[in-house]
Amino acid sequence: MNLDHLKTFQEVVRLGSFSKVAKKLSITQPAVSFQIQKLEQQLGTRLIDRTQRAITLTTAGKRLLRFAESIEAERKRLQHDLEQMREEVSGDLLVTASTIPGESLLPPLLSKFKRMHPAVRIQVDVSDSLTVISGVRDNLYEVGFCGVPPEGEDLTSFKVADDEIVLIVFPEHPFAQRSEVLPTELEGESLIFRESTSGTQRSLESHLARAGLDLRKLVPNLILGTTQAVVSAVAAGAGIAFVSNLAIQKDLALGLVRQVVVSGLRLSRDFYCIYRRERVVSRLLEEFINFIQIKASRGDRGD
Repeated sequence: MNLDHLKTFQEVVRLGSFSKVAKKLSITQPAVSFQIQKLEQQLGTRLIDRTQRAITLTTAGKRLLRFAESIEAERKRLQHDLEQMREEVSGDLLVTASTIPGESLLPPLLSKFKRMHPAVRIQVDVSDSLTVISGVRDNLYEVGFCGVPPEGEDLTSFKVADDEIVLIVFPEHPFAQRSEVLPTELEGESLIFRESTSGTQRSLESHLARAGLDLRKLVPNLILGTTQAVVSAVAAGAGIAFVSNLAIQKDLALGLVRQVVVSGLRLSRDFYCIYRRERVVSRLLEEFINFIQIKASRGDRGD
């Protein structure tokens, strides 16, 4: 079936006149009639009721019109997609992330995305989870990554990775020589916490409360602003702490800290990508979110 003939048929229906179609398409009126006749011959049925003075479609003509419209819509989508494929993805992407995604999850993912789209410039600002959510909500950033799912319907989110919050101690701590400790043994220890707006801290407090621990008995010795600061403080012997498993792999390998199992306590949480759906209007942001979704679905963290 000739696509040009389908286009002519659509124009005949839209303009309601063979002569108007001929003028618009810069062809003769007999050429318009010939194309319609060819369609009717190929389909073996009448498309236009010629007993009427106005252009009136037969039942077959109405069905062909729906087909022609779907073909035209698909042609436009194909043209759009091909045009975008020919254009290099470029531009600036402003990202905000809480500590763990910003320091552990995003760097390898961004490196891979940059290799795919070298003309893209990406800036990542690292803060706590609540600040990440408010930054995206206030349109200060196009996309964010954090350990707390946003509330309300103004932000869209999806899970990108999971994590486990684990207890770490310095090598000389009595717990370091034990395979497991009881939750009640944490009471009275010199604990190092993150600030209350940290996703790690909020998740930790929630899990400990569900485990039956009296949080009032867990008085922090230090409150620090980043996970790396907490890990460094533990390594220096300032206390013990619950931190993301993702953030301690190098320190564990170097023997700077030890991981200790807390009996009956498994602290898991998720990380999320958040954005405003109405902000996904640029090809860059669309490509980036699709990239993250694909990596998340495969459990690929980019390394």
